[in-house]
Amino acid sequence: MDKIHEKILKTRLTRPARLTIMFFLVSSFFVLSPILIAYSSGYRYDFVKNKIKQTGVLNVDILPKSAQVFLNGAELSQKIPFNLPLYPDTYLLTIKKDGYKTWEKNISITHKQTTYINYFTLLKDSLAMFTELSNVQGIIGGNNSDNVLLLTPAPNDRYNITNFDLKNNRSKTLENNVDIINYSVSPFGNFAYIIKNENGQNKLVLYDLNKPENFQTTNIYVLNSIQWKNNNNKPLITTQQNQIITIDRNGNSKNLDITTSSKWYVDDNDTVWFYNENTIFNNKETYHLQNKISKIVSLNKYRTLSKTVDGFLVYNLQTNLETKINGTNLFWNEINKDWIIYSDWDITTVSDSGTINLQYRNGEKIKNLQLLDEGRIYIIQTENEIKAIDVNQYLQFPILKTTEDQTYLNKKYRELFYISDQEHKLYKLEL
Repeated sequence: MDKIHEKILKTRLTRPARLTIMFFLVSSFFVLSPILIAYSSGYRYDFVKNKIKQTGVLNVDILPKSAQVFLNGAELSQKIPFNLPLYPDTYLLTIKKDGYKTWEKNISITHKQTTYINYFTLLKDSLAMFTELSNVQGIIGGNNSDNVLLLTPAPNDRYNITNFDLKNNRSKTLENNVDIINYSVSPFGNFAYIIKNENGQNKLVLYDLNKPENFQTTNIYVLNSIQWKNNNNKPLITTQQNQIITIDRNGNSKNLDITTSSKWYVDDNDTVWFYNENTIFNNKETYHLQNKISKIVSLNKYRTLSKTVDGFLVYNLQTNLETKINGTNLFWNEINKDWIIYSDWDITTVSDSGTINLQYRNGEKIKNLQLLDEGRIYIIQTENEIKAIDVNQYLQFPILKTTEDQTYLNKKYRELFYISDQEHKLYKLEL
């Protein structure tokens, strides 16, 4: 052992030195422990205002993950997704990326609270492109379908039906010279039907919009009432000679052994309900309504949702409470499991449990409304433009300065289609 280390080992701490070290360690514990506990609990010292404050948290989790995030003009180094502790205050939050519309809003951070900016995708800043398809009179497509059906005119007020493959941008004629009586798209899945006149009889053609070339022409001729079901295997229910029947995805029918000339509705448990203007009933239960209804849209163990002459009616089966909703159209939100009803000015949601929420009130008359992201981002068509709105953050993003009537939104591919009014050309805009 060298002399230096031998000298260190022989060195003895005096009692005052030991007391000083012990006092320093104990003092450090009592000083640092509260600081560490306060820090972990979100307390910070504001050197600008010379105050101790408890922070809030900003949570950002959006797409694309490579977007830049700015706070009061300064770019943050954190990569999406992230949680950032901040002093309670109002901040200008900006999210941007080349090729996308900038998202910007003043946000408030409150102590012990988390402000969430999440679960949406920045809108692309793109231009509408001509699809090379002209003379289009109608678009039939599901929210997430891989294909859409295009209707083009044929002689004698008939139509040609063309399949347009959204993934590969290819078109193929499915049928020519079809006498179309009516058509409908399922609010629940990627199915559509067309009722066509064939030799003087109305026949139903069922399309799986992911494989529309395999369409099924049924042998059902009398179609007085048709109901879409939230069932991929048996998406349709109708009547034939007053017999209620189900139609599966292959076009096969099955009799439910119920004969009726009354209005009817089949719920998700395959219970058949009957109704008239003021009464809803089955073989076990009867409900009397104060308001008149014309059609049941949805019925479960909690509530009924029905169409009326001038709007919609929600009837709570537990409390017998009736609530009128102003609206002209509605569609199903599969993600949140609620119905979205819209009028010229309002957007209202009705949940499966019967909860009613006035979600948004627009400043311009709504011609058409479609859902883009999880019940938060809507595409609104007004008399003057098409725009996106974030109903949670009350933000608006201009999409198109156009007044075309026919539009179609595909959420899976985030593409908006519209038909030009004069030349009937089909345009596509990436969102």
